[in-house]
Amino acid sequence: MGDSVGLVGLGLMGTAMSTRLLAAGRAVVGFDPSPGARANHEARGGTLAGSAAEVAASSRVVILSLPNGQISRSVCLDDGGVRDGATPATVVVETSTTLPDDAATTAAQLREFSIAFLDAALSGSSDMVARGDTLGMVGGDAAALTVAEPILRTFCKEVRHVGGSGDGMRAKLVVNQILSLNRFALAEGLVLAEKLGLEPEQMLGVLQASAAYSKAMDMWGQRMVERRYSEPVSRIRMHNKDAQLTMDVGRRHGAPMIATTQLNAIVQIALANDLGEADNSVIIEVLRRMAGLGPGLSISSDE
Repeated sequence: MGDSVGLVGLGLMGTAMSTRLLAAGRAVVGFDPSPGARANHEARGGTLAGSAAEVAASSRVVILSLPNGQISRSVCLDDGGVRDGATPATVVVETSTTLPDDAATTAAQLREFSIAFLDAALSGSSDMVARGDTLGMVGGDAAALTVAEPILRTFCKEVRHVGGSGDGMRAKLVVNQILSLNRFALAEGLVLAEKLGLEPEQMLGVLQASAAYSKAMDMWGQRMVERRYSEPVSRIRMHNKDAQLTMDVGRRHGAPMIATTQLNAIVQIALANDLGEADNSVIIEVLRRMAGLGPGLSISSDE
């Protein structure tokens, strides 16, 4: 086991983390089933592994950046997975957005093999991660965090230990919920401004200087004003995945999901109109079209 950092999952977030780690002079051993993702990682100076087990065999800290908790569990526990290459010194760091119970279950299963598992949820887009401007909310063993924290601080401006296994993901769901609603409110407000005859870019500046300010304005405001939805820093389809987790957890715990449910309806319209690969800021386009400011929409009753 060397001093390299392991990274399983080389998508938008994985690439952003790898970029920061490589720039800091750390060797990054990566694995992803996508040939394009592997080629991109190697072109940027990363080292490739043939499996998650190979990643774990070469790295004390193994970061997971995967689509969901089920995939993460398979990557950790299936044949050829992290478990097969890890040692009792290995610390697995889950940065994927997963159900808290999934994170806690994976942590317990890896603990049977003396492998530490942290759920280190990240608040922010891949662009923010690439700038080192994100917050890490970590659940799990404090001693394991002392090993992983120097790695996390390569791309996190702040790291907070929020509790036991699963608590990092619980905190992330709350942060994601509020951030997405701020983005939704901004989109709705900018559409109202346009309907009232106000100049959108000027109005964005007013909002940023006002008591209504939120960080969502800095993250997505200019994209909304310019109607620039390609080259996403976070995609609508990934937001949909995260939002479904939030709604599921909220409902199971009896928390009202009133505004979140309204936003979900808009997201489903975006997906029904083939906007799933667009940046999250594209929700304003759905609202613009509903307001008669663009082409009509296909609204499926099945969504």
